[in-house]
Amino acid sequence: MTTDTPTAAKLNDAIRKTCELFRLLAGHELLGLAPGEIAKGLNVSAPWVSVNLPAIALETGFVERVDGTNRWRLGVPLVRIAFAVSAELNAAKRRLDEVGNRYQITP
Repeated sequence: MTTDTPTAAKLNDAIRKTCELFRLLAGHELLGLAPGEIAKGLNVSAPWVSVNLPAIALETGFVERVDGTNRWRLGVPLVRIAFAVSAELNAAKRRLDEVGNRYQITP
């Protein structure tokens, strides 16, 4: 008897590296990271950074160049996704707190 156990699809290298890029840039929103720092952090070549970051910026806005520099940081659209998740979690917490408060026994 065989079971149909789903197997996880394996991401291709480009998608995996792009996700790693987002993690790497997180926390560097003010000054960003230089291309060499990005290449080293992702273990990729400098040309990978030079080709892919401008393409990601143009197509998605998920990364952006820091004005007046050659440094990169997370772009506004990606940060807005994080804010939307945070807002939804905060709203859910408020709703749970309201329900919990209704069940509290007050002396």
